Amino acid sequence: MKTLVVIPARYQSSRFLGKPLALLQGKPMIWHVFSRATQIKMADKVIVATEDDRIAETVSAFGGEVVLTSAAHCTGSDRVAEVAKLYKDVPLILNLQGDLPLFSPSIIDRLICEGGKWIINGETDVVTLKSKIVLEEEIFSPNTVKLVGNHRGDLLYFSRSPIPYIEKGTKFSLHFKHYGVYLFHRDFLLKMAQCPEGDLERAERLEQLRVLEAGGRIRAMEITDFEAQSFCEVNVPEDITKANEILSRRES
Repeated sequence: MKTLVVIPARYQSSRFLGKPLALLQGKPMIWHVFSRATQIKMADKVIVATEDDRIAETVSAFGGEVVLTSAAHCTGSDRVAEVAKLYKDVPLILNLQGDLPLFSPSIIDRLICEGGKWIINGETDVVTLKSKIVLEEEIFSPNTVKLVGNHRGDLLYFSRSPIPYIEKGTKFSLHFKHYGVYLFHRDFLLKMAQCPEGDLERAERLEQLRVLEAGGRIRAMEITDFEAQSFCEVNVPEDITKANEILSRRES
């Protein structure tokens, strides 16, 4: 199945202005994300989608393909959908968030392979990634998105709050962390882009809740704690230091 990888990269991030252009070891973060995305074997094309000329010029300068999209989009998936409209012959669209500069391309290949089958077989509408939380501080951090699901892996809810409920200092084993990667069937993505922002989406500031509010289905593929280490998210400026440290350790 043909797969288009789209990397939404927004300059006007509320928590980190200009985040895609933040430097990691002397190169903009969007370069790191794009370079890794080109290593995804099951990707037929990789495109950066942005509303900002500075990001577009940066991507073009390092030889990447970029599409300038509307500045009115509320979510990354809305931005990805604008690009997906241009590719009518591509059934699978991967929304790869632009704040994952260290992700493992092999895990994304597995997601496309396994998740693509679930989607094409009609078992779900969207496939994403999760891993068990091992640090208590992440359970209570609003920057770590938690999720709960059933035994099939179908997801019931996402939240910035601890779910399921837990008191600090107590034993935990049911808590999962979500990663900003979404595999869509193109038709479903375009349908979701036409839906209005939901109340839960607005309250949690989580775009994936629009799918659940509209009656759609999301399934999560679980990755191990070791695999999850490659999905270091950059949410706030302080995360750049952590990402730089990981890159330095890899190089040494």
